[in-house]
Amino acid sequence: MRSVSKLLVSAILALLAGCGEQRGPTVYVLDGEQSVELKASASPMKVQPGGQVVLHVERRTTGQWKQVPRNELVPGQCWVYRPPVEVEPEVAHSVQWEVVPENAVEFHAEYQLDQSRVATVHASGKVSLTPLDKVKCEEGRVVVGNTIEIDATS
Repeated sequence: MRSVSKLLVSAILALLAGCGEQRGPTVYVLDGEQSVELKASASPMKVQPGGQVVLHVERRTTGQWKQVPRNELVPGQCWVYRPPVEVEPEVAHSVQWEVVPENAVEFHAEYQLDQSRVATVHASGKVSLTPLDKVKCEEGRVVVGNTIEIDATS
């Protein structure tokens, strides 16, 4: 019994000693500019007016993130708990879309489990869709993806 008590006391002391060495929670801050690419696609590429298309966007992000103690952040400094993953295979639902001609498609509000985006084409002729996304921790910077052209003819 005595050896169990000594072992327990030793474990508690080790835990308390470890607590004193912690610097607090750490976060990540951007250390330079990021490279962000959006690669868009759709299916089908040809529909009749009133038809639906499923939009897809892959986001690739590279950049240097530095781990810092949270208590060392400058007020207003952008930080994240984890740096962005390098490849996100589907982010179509979370980006903005530029549509030409304006109001040519109606985006469905229903959330897709795979993060794709469904839209109904209301216009006739060529419809262009371009994904736009704000870059995390780079105030005012927006990245523009490739333009998808949907052929909406009868």
